[in-house]
Amino acid sequence: MEVELPTLSVSQLTQQLQLLLEESFPYVRVRGEISNYKLHTSGHRYFTLKDEGAQIACVFWRGRPLNFEPHDGMRVIAEGSVTVRPQRGQYQLDCWSLRPDGIGSLYEAFERLKQELHARGWFAPERKRPLPRFILRIGIATSPTGAAIHDMLTTLRRRMPAATVYFRPTLVQGEHAPADIAQAIAELNQTDAQVLIVGRGGGSLEDLWAFNTIEVAEAIYNSRIPVISAVGHEVDYTIADFVADVRAPTPTAAAELVSQFGQQALFDWLGSLEQRLWQDVKRSFEFAHTRVEWFAHHSALRRLPERIRTLMQDIDELSDRLQHAVDRAISQFHQRLIALEAHCQSLHPLAPLRRGFALLRLRGQSIPAEASLRGIRQVEIIRLRERALARLITVLSEDSEHSPTAAHGKAEHKQHSTLPLF
Repeated sequence: MEVELPTLSVSQLTQQLQLLLEESFPYVRVRGEISNYKLHTSGHRYFTLKDEGAQIACVFWRGRPLNFEPHDGMRVIAEGSVTVRPQRGQYQLDCWSLRPDGIGSLYEAFERLKQELHARGWFAPERKRPLPRFILRIGIATSPTGAAIHDMLTTLRRRMPAATVYFRPTLVQGEHAPADIAQAIAELNQTDAQVLIVGRGGGSLEDLWAFNTIEVAEAIYNSRIPVISAVGHEVDYTIADFVADVRAPTPTAAAELVSQFGQQALFDWLGSLEQRLWQDVKRSFEFAHTRVEWFAHHSALRRLPERIRTLMQDIDELSDRLQHAVDRAISQFHQRLIALEAHCQSLHPLAPLRRGFALLRLRGQSIPAEASLRGIRQVEIIRLRERALARLITVLSEDSEHSPTAAHGKAEHKQHSTLPLF
């Protein structure tokens, strides 16, 4: 018995394929080479990820953390999910994170950003500000769990116990670290701190990469408070070191720079402040973790970001189409204007003179073509750039032109002069 298959609409088939792909590939990690990279005016990034045998369209939404600026030919590792655009019947990779593939790409991105910021003048010595002579209020942005904050607080407690420390716990590693460091610098600029210390302990190039990003460099450049960069060990150099007002070889050295004039007092006060700070940080992280868990498992919010991103991509495409339509309309109007101008010039009364014709005038009036020249003794001949007076001796008509007894026409030129007409 023959079984008749159901007939699906295009939308139904696409929805089934969308459900199959998105449920089968909720998370993938893909390595490939970037091509056709485009940073849209909306802030979203569109590109193709390819290798020797295949390619896939990718989108990286505005607002997602990115530690470098991609470009065509760069090899990267992308993490994300496979999504389907029903309107086009296409699948694409919705990238959550993007990172260079290998140390070589990191050094390439580092040198590229370094040259760009140097060309902008962000490293110029004349824009760097000196540290205040007496520093009693210090802002610090670093990890709350690393050795750097412990070393800095120990040094400040020993050398300058009377100093007020504004500590902003900060992510210093990972894809969210650059945005968090930049936010920390902005928040510390709202305090009355006299100097800011931004840094972390040592690590590999990947570990220190957050301090080699444009977000952190821009936050340091825009800081109204002088900034000390204290990243890694003495041999480690980052973009933050070049932009900062002062570079310290280590976090401990930074604490020593701001505590040149120490006092031996208030140890207990600093100890209690440290304990309260740890408790506040712990409570803040626990509260944030609870909220993130709740939002992550709420079913009503799972599909909303996907729908919003699809609409944003549609807006980008409509924007491009509108721009192309406007450019095409302007070009068409321009061509019509040129044609109209040429037509108007062809209708000018003296336009035939450009093609070698002449105009006959008698006592300042043009002689029409149908008027006879018989009885006229002298006419004025007008050409494109000349005029002349001619005396008519004999006038030939079409009837007498071939007659054996017809006289030959002859004109005596009396005078001529150059006269531009139009």
